[in-house]
Amino acid sequence: MTVKLGKATSVQHEASATPDNVLSRLAAVIAGEPDLAERLARIQPVDQFATALSDAARQRGITFDDAAREAIAGNRAAMFGSRVTQWPLASRRGWQPFALEWGPSGAELVWGRGVACAGTVFHEQVVMALRSLPMNRMFAVRTPLTREFISALEADALPVRGLVFHMSRCGSTLVAQALKAWPGVRVVGEPGLLDSAITLACAGNDPDWMIFRAVIAALAQPAGTDRDVTIKLDAWHALALTEIRRRICVPWLFVYRDPVEVLVSHAREPGRHTVPGMLPPAWFGTPVQTYDAAALVQYAAQVIGAICAAVAPHASAANLLNYEELPQALTRVAQAFDLDPRAADPDRLAMLLTRHAKRPHESFADDRATKRAAASGEIRAAAEHWIAPQYMALETIRRGSVA
Repeated sequence: MTVKLGKATSVQHEASATPDNVLSRLAAVIAGEPDLAERLARIQPVDQFATALSDAARQRGITFDDAAREAIAGNRAAMFGSRVTQWPLASRRGWQPFALEWGPSGAELVWGRGVACAGTVFHEQVVMALRSLPMNRMFAVRTPLTREFISALEADALPVRGLVFHMSRCGSTLVAQALKAWPGVRVVGEPGLLDSAITLACAGNDPDWMIFRAVIAALAQPAGTDRDVTIKLDAWHALALTEIRRRICVPWLFVYRDPVEVLVSHAREPGRHTVPGMLPPAWFGTPVQTYDAAALVQYAAQVIGAICAAVAPHASAANLLNYEELPQALTRVAQAFDLDPRAADPDRLAMLLTRHAKRPHESFADDRATKRAAASGEIRAAAEHWIAPQYMALETIRRGSVA
């Protein structure tokens, strides 16, 4: 069902015995009434959700009979979410983008409701937790990315304070988590929507990067007491740094680390961008063609070296941060993003610095020595060949020395 929700939408609902019609009508109501959507998003048991939905239908003159209740109980209502072509901020406030997908008319955003658990690190963790709620599973809202709707999103969006690029496995998550200690700063960690948007643009399927702009604006929609947004990108996004900075002219950082330590981490648990086939080979040069253990190390090193090489031409000492500078350099991070170091919540910042950035339930432990000790000869050789020249170029810039 495709609907337009204006600022003063008034819809007359007629009783219907068809569950499809009932649930489609309710989907439109949910998309247009943020208070109702918020209440429904708090409910986890399906039977309680069905009762609350039935009450909401009755209050609005919609007949919610046993057939509609059975459809909810069977989770068949997923097909009834609204496809909204005009969705003003008053109606969409409190909704957040979950995914970028392809619909009948092209790219569209999928939106849901709910509040993530405190301490959630990555945007995908938020999405996974909230998409399982009955309200989001059954009544997600889809918005085709027309130029008109993208303009509306951008007009309402909070300002983007900064971007965090990184080499991967280098302390960037700590930097992102620490920024949450500043009041009003929303930090979005590696949203999967950006993976899709950047891939589309780099493949030539979004030549003017309009979909990318829409995703950024969607992630920056007003919510709570947030005043601005900082986005921590995925590591491979640095390969598109030139195009990204052309669309988002804000302060940025590149966080990086000793190549051997980074490769040891990927050898233990490969990141998606270091797995052959996950990225187009043309983005970083000719990949290795065999996939034994040694070749996979070479492949990972090649990708990581390409990431560093993409950053070096744009870098200055002000926007480079080496892992060895943490946590003392967080004051410099704040200044780079025009934040007053004195404005941070000292208790929250101190707590964040004692915990493992990706696994907050664990205490932080400096693992530099153990990773270097664990490095094989193959890892050291791959780091030396593929990453060390780019790493040293970054270090030369950061330290302000002459090559």
